[in-house]
Amino acid sequence: MAIGIFAVLFAAVSVVSVLGILLLFLLKEEKGQKICLYIMGAWGMCIAAFHGLSLPGNWIGGQIAAWGLGLMSAAGIVVCAGAEGEEKRQLASILVAVSIAGGVLRLFSIV
Repeated sequence: MAIGIFAVLFAAVSVVSVLGILLLFLLKEEKGQKICLYIMGAWGMCIAAFHGLSLPGNWIGGQIAAWGLGLMSAAGIVVCAGAEGEEKRQLASILVAVSIAGGVLRLFSIV
């Protein structure tokens, strides 16, 4: 029973992540892009926290990698908050997307 619940949870995390990354790059209006970026940035930090806190205490390298992906998402939010042009918003979107993709792949033990 518990394995089925985890399978549904992983599927939900994957779907939300893929849809969020798609929205991050497909939205046209600036306000929608910023809102999506902030939400997906928080989502990336949550994924990093899920992975970082699920590892045993003596797996320091894995925890550092997980928290590093969360910090990449936080850096994307900071870049977006100080963004003046379209290039910086695109950089922030790329940082958040890489953070989410890396976090999901690490969560699934692919990377």
